[in-house]
Amino acid sequence: MTTQQLGTVPMAMPAPAPTRNRYAGGAAIAMIIGIVGTIMLIRFAVLSRSGQQLDADATEALHTGQDALAPLLSALGTISTGTVAVALAACVVLALIRRRFAAAGAAILIVGGANVTTQLIKLLVDRPNFGDGSHNSLPSGHTTVVVSIVLAALLVAPVGLRALGALLGSFAIVFIGISTVVAGWHLASDVLAAMTVTFAWAGLAVLLLSLRPTERPTGGVGAFFLAALGAGAGVIALVVTGVRPYGGWSGIEPALTVLAVITGGTALTVAWFARLSSAHAR
Repeated sequence: MTTQQLGTVPMAMPAPAPTRNRYAGGAAIAMIIGIVGTIMLIRFAVLSRSGQQLDADATEALHTGQDALAPLLSALGTISTGTVAVALAACVVLALIRRRFAAAGAAILIVGGANVTTQLIKLLVDRPNFGDGSHNSLPSGHTTVVVSIVLAALLVAPVGLRALGALLGSFAIVFIGISTVVAGWHLASDVLAAMTVTFAWAGLAVLLLSLRPTERPTGGVGAFFLAALGAGAGVIALVVTGVRPYGGWSGIEPALTVLAVITGGTALTVAWFARLSSAHAR
């Protein structure tokens, strides 16, 4: 006998309840990759003779003249403790206005954790002097500031602005990160370490957010394409400013290698985080 014959009305299926974020595992993996990546960079680029030499060679692959250096130094001069405070406050206020209290806390965790960790590593890790000095500059504080603010902004931004955030954020990371190298403030590994340190804290932040029930993920932002586009635009801006391979055409291969590693690392960091945090965007 059918339902219609019984004269009954079929029951409507209940709406699916919020579930645990299916990206929790990915967030844990991201955190582990950030931690392991940081440790590996310290052991190789800071503590080993061969790593120090390779890092020095990579850092010398790019240069610029004094006239072209001025705008790079001007851009670096905008990064300060005040910059961190204002940018973080803007992220927190935006999250609170949108009643995303957990996201506000996660943004504070990313920015605060990454920048404090960077300074602690500089303070606690001793660099053996193999001929290139004993001052440890890893990770880059300027790059850590930019990466942490970009990831915090992606976490609290409305869905409609996340694509723009990935694009502009990748541009800023590449431009500031490579500028620190060209200006002689940092080694290439310092820029990469800033990304791994921040990525570890970003993974932890998303993992903690994932402990709360959440709605279905909204999806990424076409993340890798946009992040790669922004990172590539950052390289073009540096070239237009006057950054060149050291030694002219004969030095183009090592210069391209350094640019590829930093832009690739930037695109992966921003794109992966955009994907991981998509379940918490609305």
